Amino acid sequence: MNGAIYVRHVSVKDAAQVAALSAELGYPSTVKDTVTYIQAIDKSICDVAYVAVNGETVLGWIHVLYTIRLESGPFCEIGGLVVARNAHGKGIGRLLVDKAKKWAAERNIITLRVRSNVIREGAHAFYIKNGFKEFKQQKVFDYTIGTDNLSEKTAIENTKVSE
Repeated sequence: MNGAIYVRHVSVKDAAQVAALSAELGYPSTVKDTVTYIQAIDKSICDVAYVAVNGETVLGWIHVLYTIRLESGPFCEIGGLVVARNAHGKGIGRLLVDKAKKWAAERNIITLRVRSNVIREGAHAFYIKNGFKEFKQQKVFDYTIGTDNLSEKTAIENTKVSE
């Protein structure tokens, strides 16, 4: 790497490199889908995404979002953070996290949260080194909207009939 590494807002022109880094993280995505995601984040008042670059090379990215929970109030969360494998140990992750901390502080939010897969021990060490404290462990469950669930479909149809 020659020259300075700096952090800037992600752009659709970064989509191919962002998609490649997402795949390194274990979340493969097409460039087309990544463009769509970047455009949605750009339009959002609750989300921001930054890239760390050296020249035209994207070395890492971070997505930060503002969220609020009824039981615990507002906080910001790192939705994703990845640094290219060949750029680990160069302070890029810290630069991106510092940018996330600044974004949260600008919104008067005092908590920045991150969730990390239990198998990512290196990431856990990174976050602890950067001032994060483990808060809890949890399981994540997904439900795919629109899947055929006969009991729900039947219940909806029965509701319509009785109205």
